[in-house]
Amino acid sequence: MEKVKEKDFIELEFTAKTEEGKVFDTTNKKDAKEAGLPADADYAPVKLCVGEGQLLRGLDKQLIGKEVGKGYEIQLSPEEAFGQRDSKLVKIIPLKVFHEKQVNPYPGLALAIDNLIATVRAVSGGRVITDFNHPFAGKKIFYDLKILRKIDEDKEKIGILLQRYARTDKFSLKEHEILLEKKLGTDFTRELEKKIKELVGDFKVKEDTNVEKEAARLEEEGTGQGEMGTEDGKKSGKRDKEGKKVESTDSEGKEQKAPEKKKV
Repeated sequence: MEKVKEKDFIELEFTAKTEEGKVFDTTNKKDAKEAGLPADADYAPVKLCVGEGQLLRGLDKQLIGKEVGKGYEIQLSPEEAFGQRDSKLVKIIPLKVFHEKQVNPYPGLALAIDNLIATVRAVSGGRVITDFNHPFAGKKIFYDLKILRKIDEDKEKIGILLQRYARTDKFSLKEHEILLEKKLGTDFTRELEKKIKELVGDFKVKEDTNVEKEAARLEEEGTGQGEMGTEDGKKSGKRDKEGKKVESTDSEGKEQKAPEKKKV
C-alpha cells in the first residue's frame, strides 16, 4: 500500500473531537448533524497538500508515513493542536469599553477585539474578564480519519493550490499555461507561480478576465486549426465592414468575395 509523503496531494475525510468527546469539525454530514454543527456548511472530503499548513501542525506531521486508503485514530497533544493555555491572554476590560461599541457582554460570548477572537468568561462590577486563548487551548484533540486517495493529476493539484492561495477555482489549463479569470496582481502572481513550480511543476500563470476568448486562442494554437495565411501573409477568413465573411484577399490586400453561383 502506498504511503503518504510530505508535499503529496491527498483527499482526506475526518471527524475531530475534544477529549470530552465534543465534535467541533468534520467532513461527514451525519457526524455534523449529530453534533449540532451548522446545517448549511459544506461537509465533504478535503483535498490538500501535506505539509502546507492546511491542517493543524501536529496532524499535518502525523499524516506522513500513513497508508493511502486506510483509516486511523490520531491523538494530538495540546502543543500539537491549539497550544497550552496562557494566563497572560486573560484580560480584564472595563465594561464601558463594550458599551461604547454597543455590545452587551455575557459569559460565553465570542467576539473580535483588535482583530483577535476572545471569549467573555465573566462580567462583574463594571469589569469584563476576557479570554484570548483558543477555546480548545490546553486540550488533547482526537481525529478519526481516512486517507481516501493520493492525487496525481497536475490540473487537480493546481486547482487545490489556487483555491488555497488565490481563493478561486476558475481557471483553464493548456499545456504549461494557467489562465486565471481572477486578477491577482503581478507580485502575487509571481509568488503563486513559485509555489506551483515547487509543488507541481513549471507552469506560467496568466491573468485575463476574458477567459473564453483566451481559451479559444490557446485551442487554436494547440490544434493548428486557426486561420491560415494567404501567399502574401494576409489571413483568409476575414469579414467585411458589414460583418460578412470574406474568403480571401488578393495580392494587393483587397477583399475577394466568394463567386456567386449562377442561377440555371
